[in-house]
Amino acid sequence: MRSDDVAENVDLSFADFQKLGNDILPRLDMIRNQDEIYWSVLNNAWIVTGHEELLKAASGDLPLSCERLVQVTVGRIPVDQRAHLLPNVMRYMPNWIINFDPPDHTRLRKLVVAALNRKVLNALRPFIEERVNIVLNALAANPQTEFNEQIARELTGSIILKLIGLPLENLKRLRDWGNAFLEAAGNPNATQAQLLAMDAAMVEMNVMLSAEIDLRRRHPQADLLTALAVANEDGDRLSTDEMLGALHVLVIAGHDSTMNTTTLGLATLANNPEFWEYMYRHPDETQVCVQELMRKMAMMTSQSRFVAADFEWNGKQLKRGQVVFLMLAAGNRDPRVFPSPDLLDPKRATLDRSLVFNPGLHHCIGHAMAKLQLGIFFEQLVKRFAGAELLDERLAFLPGIAFRGLYHLNVRMRLRELRA
Repeated sequence: MRSDDVAENVDLSFADFQKLGNDILPRLDMIRNQDEIYWSVLNNAWIVTGHEELLKAASGDLPLSCERLVQVTVGRIPVDQRAHLLPNVMRYMPNWIINFDPPDHTRLRKLVVAALNRKVLNALRPFIEERVNIVLNALAANPQTEFNEQIARELTGSIILKLIGLPLENLKRLRDWGNAFLEAAGNPNATQAQLLAMDAAMVEMNVMLSAEIDLRRRHPQADLLTALAVANEDGDRLSTDEMLGALHVLVIAGHDSTMNTTTLGLATLANNPEFWEYMYRHPDETQVCVQELMRKMAMMTSQSRFVAADFEWNGKQLKRGQVVFLMLAAGNRDPRVFPSPDLLDPKRATLDRSLVFNPGLHHCIGHAMAKLQLGIFFEQLVKRFAGAELLDERLAFLPGIAFRGLYHLNVRMRLRELRA
């Protein structure tokens, strides 16, 4: 924290996230350098950027509530118009597991985790390997391509549909659903048009999901949807609305966050050829390298919380009802924990302190599945290709502030010469 009598104005409007792109990261560094718990006049909210402070927030020891997502998302819509304009958002978003505090969060998490178990993931591995091979064959056949939709979504979308047990014909609809959710959910600057698009996407998803839920209840199958339908913890089961809420998160976050990581990972590797070559020469270190790649690319950017009760934090007086943005991307660049944070370091000693999968009460439920498919994909990518050239003049970022993603990424891949 700076001790200057007159601090530099480093405030940053979240409305600028999209146009700043990767330049958002040094801007967050500037905020952290001034104050790890910073009051943003432009956002009328607290911005938390220090690694230690973010861990404290994640622990559940502070009066910070997750029951905020609806308010943050629809805050610009008059209260008396929300139910009429956005009936599905107002009904189903409160059932998203990421929008609950204990004990409700604990209950829902147990039921979802019971369905998404190691046995399910192990059974999925052959399909992941098959899909990685298919998309990399397509990339080799057409080395100049649009990577985000043609490769990353084809891979991660087909995997999440297979995992849940949904028809692969829905793959083409994931782009519209995913973009609609990521442009609006948790975005305090979402426009009415973006909110209406998310509400419409929920309608489409619910028609498809409800039919599949009814089918599983009559004819159980070996898939996650059946596991959710029959999930039982001490006699407790998910209601239909809870199942739909859980599936919204699983379908969108379960593939879109991994897709964004795949695309931003390729973009980051393309600009760091030494790291690309290191991964090629050390395939046994793939998982560690992917973790460092994720820290550097900052796909997981922020999470919001509401202050549930007045309290003091590092000398700051936080008031009930105020919004707090936990900037995980900034914590993963805190030089006190990650020296030279702009460098990709495969030997980084503090990598186990990464905030990528959100440690604490809301540790990412799908972290094991994400690690599995990202590890398989990037190990095979660097094995088959020697590098990539980014063809876009500037990366086209989505406007969301929770997860960073791209609308497209045009690339030219360089095939690796086969050794004799």
